[in-house]
Amino acid sequence: MSTSSPPHGGPPRNDSPTSERGRPSFSRSSSFQSFISKTSLDRYGEDWGTDALTLLDVIETFFDSRLDLFNRRLKAQSARLKNRAVELLPKGLRTPGGGGILLVDDDHYSEGGDSREGHGGHGGHGGHGGRRGDRYRKEVEREVERIKVKLAAKVTQLSAQWRSAQIVRTKEKVSFLFGVLSLTFSSILYGAAPEWLPFAYTAQSAFYIPTRIYTYKRKAWHYFLFDLCYFVNVLDLLWIWVFPSSTKLFICSYLLTMGPLASAIITWRNSLVFHSLDKVTSLFIHVYPPVVLTVIRHNYDNAEQRYPGLADVNDYSWYTMILLAGVPYILWQAAYYKFISIDRKSKIESGQRANSFQYMLNDKRGPIGKALQGIKPEHREPWFIFGQLIYSIVFMVPPAVLFIHSAKASAAFLAIIFSVSAWNGATFYVEVFGRKFERELERLRKEMELASATGGSNASSNPTPSNFGSPFTDAALSPSGHSVDGNHAEVDNLANSPLVLPGTRQSAAELEVPELVLDKAATEVDKESRKTM
Repeated sequence: MSTSSPPHGGPPRNDSPTSERGRPSFSRSSSFQSFISKTSLDRYGEDWGTDALTLLDVIETFFDSRLDLFNRRLKAQSARLKNRAVELLPKGLRTPGGGGILLVDDDHYSEGGDSREGHGGHGGHGGHGGRRGDRYRKEVEREVERIKVKLAAKVTQLSAQWRSAQIVRTKEKVSFLFGVLSLTFSSILYGAAPEWLPFAYTAQSAFYIPTRIYTYKRKAWHYFLFDLCYFVNVLDLLWIWVFPSSTKLFICSYLLTMGPLASAIITWRNSLVFHSLDKVTSLFIHVYPPVVLTVIRHNYDNAEQRYPGLADVNDYSWYTMILLAGVPYILWQAAYYKFISIDRKSKIESGQRANSFQYMLNDKRGPIGKALQGIKPEHREPWFIFGQLIYSIVFMVPPAVLFIHSAKASAAFLAIIFSVSAWNGATFYVEVFGRKFERELERLRKEMELASATGGSNASSNPTPSNFGSPFTDAALSPSGHSVDGNHAEVDNLANSPLVLPGTRQSAAELEVPELVLDKAATEVDKESRKTM
């Protein structure tokens, strides 16, 4: 507040709003000025002296300048605090200028411009601030649109992948349908007309085995087609349709089918997964021949008329049966070792082809893989062949001793191996599908985080003025450090944050914010005035 004295020495005249030099006054109606004026009136009554008015004017001018300087320091510190706090925001929530998402109000800048004009500042700054607010609002809108476009592109990509997989899903549906129909039809035949079961086995073999040959050849897995299970299937078909009167061939086929072939469901973990043609084919190759030979041996009416070789089965002892079944097994093993393990060794070792030995060797979780890892590399395959021979002999003992003579034991064994395959299928559907879905969700989450981080890094390349980009609104802070409008959450969350602010070594809670004590000062002045009265 500016004062001027008349030439005759009268009381000072208050020219409020402007002084003689035309300098704008800093008129304030603060509670502190009202308090000082009220105190002076109470002390001196209606008789104002020249000295009292001069002292009051000096005190007001002194506090005005101090308060104005203090207020400016508070605003500067508040701006620095907000700019540091915005760095705590995730990059995906920042504007292209690098600050927080803030829609700036033009009225704020117009008001700021007016106040600065009243204080002798630059009158055009308010309009400039409003233009900057419009510019950053448009940048925020462009950033939102960019994120929308990126999300739309991702959805389009996923949709294209979904449509491209329709052929695969259709094949899986067809496989599921035929798998269920095959199981249902075979169960009906088993109970109603078991004599037709060999025909069903032959018809399905004409579909599944050529499909397996084509699929494995295309995937370079055709060395698996020389395994024992395919050899035994060919042996069974030969006995059923070509040599039905051969007792020895039936014994060999029965022991190999009910022994190593059926037990391979447990060893190779065959699964009853109807939607997978590959798994349905594998299960058919291992479970259908035991069912067919069991039906022919125990449930086929007048079977000896259709298959004369069944008449003399009981003339052989169990160990003789095992020796007979060992002959075709040794022939198969010798041919496999010559044409696959030796002649195609270079392709197998280079990784161009794969066979059962390499599969078992690489299966570190299985007992066979763990056992092979403890053997020297040059001795692993001979030990594998020897172990496979012992395995086959052991599992040929139950068919030779029990299954070939007992219908109930054979039925119980079939129920066990089928239950194992069903359990493996349930494990596949519940656990494997669950993990696959979880991996898809994790991959999608990482892609979204990458997209968000890319947008944030592009945004951080553009600097932002300190007046913009605050995550908070333009609410002023009270002397206690909280917002005047009662929104304490932002300040409290920042104060309690354990993060270290970028560019500093202080946490948000350690930042020093100046504290105003005007209320406390006014209270102390009031007490002093009362003491002096």
